[in-house]
Amino acid sequence: MKLEKFIYSILQSPSKSLLVYAIALGLFILSVATFPSGIVKAKMLPSKDSNTFSVYIDLKDGSSTEQTREVGSCISKILIKKDLVTNISVFIGEGQPLDFAALVKQSALKDKESQAEIIVNIKKANNRDISSYNFVSSIREELQECNKYEANIKLIELPAGPPVLASIVAEIYGGNSFESRRDFANKIATVLKKQKTLVDIDVMADKKFEKFEIVLNNNKIIKSGVSLEQVKNTIYIAYKGIELSVVNEKDSQSQIPIFLRLDNHRVFKSNTKNDILNKLSLLKLINKNGFTIPLSELIEVRKVIKEPTLTSKNLTPMINVIAETNKDSQIYPLLDVREKLLENFSKDFDVVKSDMLNLEFKNTTTNEYFKLVWDGELKVTIDTFIDLGGAFIIALVLIFFLMVIYYKSFALSGGIVLASFISIIGVIFAHVIMDLFTRDTFYLTATSLIGFIGLIGINSRNSTLIIDFTKQLIEEKNLTINEAIAKATATRSKPIILTVLTMVFASSLLATDAVFGGLGVALIGGTLISYIVSMFFVPVIIKNQIKKILKN
Repeated sequence: MKLEKFIYSILQSPSKSLLVYAIALGLFILSVATFPSGIVKAKMLPSKDSNTFSVYIDLKDGSSTEQTREVGSCISKILIKKDLVTNISVFIGEGQPLDFAALVKQSALKDKESQAEIIVNIKKANNRDISSYNFVSSIREELQECNKYEANIKLIELPAGPPVLASIVAEIYGGNSFESRRDFANKIATVLKKQKTLVDIDVMADKKFEKFEIVLNNNKIIKSGVSLEQVKNTIYIAYKGIELSVVNEKDSQSQIPIFLRLDNHRVFKSNTKNDILNKLSLLKLINKNGFTIPLSELIEVRKVIKEPTLTSKNLTPMINVIAETNKDSQIYPLLDVREKLLENFSKDFDVVKSDMLNLEFKNTTTNEYFKLVWDGELKVTIDTFIDLGGAFIIALVLIFFLMVIYYKSFALSGGIVLASFISIIGVIFAHVIMDLFTRDTFYLTATSLIGFIGLIGINSRNSTLIIDFTKQLIEEKNLTINEAIAKATATRSKPIILTVLTMVFASSLLATDAVFGGLGVALIGGTLISYIVSMFFVPVIIKNQIKKILKN
């Protein structure tokens, strides 16, 4: 057999054996180098192609419903002109009905006039030529044209994995006051905004603003002969509104509410005390004597400062700075941001690295202490890769000790584990090739690592088949070690390649899947390279250890 002769020639020649080691080492170094070079990028899960997404609108605190509606109307007019958009739903002053993404994005807590959410439904995947996440990316800049009244416009997609507050979340702790903590958070946001692939950046901290407060004048109300409840109910019904009753109709699936409130004439002309009093003076109340009394005579209008909302985590005050990624993994812009923070903040702060990526800052002038902790999908990604990396190491260790028990040789067992580990070359290069043929970036994902862990058992089995058959040929046929290894490898090549092809064909069904594509590509590339490793690398690495297991 040609394969047997070729393998035998490699085993007989020390220079060819060294060449096999050199090629394996070179390919391994090249594959690992794809990560720092950015040729292969890591991400927990790729973006999900769905039929819906949301738009979150946040104006500055104190903005009116009319201003929020104006921004929402502007965005709606742009969206409805898009061919892919089928319909939209706008929610002013409240969050949308909860979906998978909104579970942790605090949609249920939104009740301010300055907030709005828009649900956008697009055509089904088989009726469009572009993925939903690419469509969202293409309209993001256009929607920013509606950025009036300091509005923050964020596009929210359904997550492929666990829902998180945002792709990147910077938790800011410390500071002597809320204001200093917010100022520091704004500095962090400024650095984030300079990253090209980071979008929808927002500091989740309110600012103080002036508002008017209506205070009932109890003395005047008592003297006027009007009850307190009458005054309160009049103001509530006029401006907030109330559901009085319901109407039943045979063509309606549910009861139709009757809602009472003043029309748009209730809206104040301007945000001044005089205009508020003038508008309230138009509301008349009838006392028990039948006289009408203007509402403005029974109340006082005071200007007050609205304090910002304080947030905390684990009973520690903090502020979130959030950002989304645009066609990029979270880790790469974060690494750039971290370097910029170390560079820019070192002038005014003593910066200390802590907990892998987190940073601690101490102001050299005021001695204020701040702590920056990264969270969001970024943290989920890092934790997942660490856990899967730990599982991979444990799998290698367990297989090593199983081989030691079976063969009673540490060196041979180490060779089997090394041969299994080298299959990572195929996993990485398969991702490189797939990235060249796909429109979007093909990431090394968590499912890719799961596939790599599964390959360890397959590769170890191939090595075990060759070693056991080699041992049998030496004992029964009295062949030399090199002859037995060459013959065993060539003989086992057919069942090994059949197993490999079966795995490749089965995994090809997963290769194009949005979530499990990494698993399919990892299995295809890993099994293909495992065949080459079994045919050429395993024979070279075991030839010096066969004598030891023959004595046992």
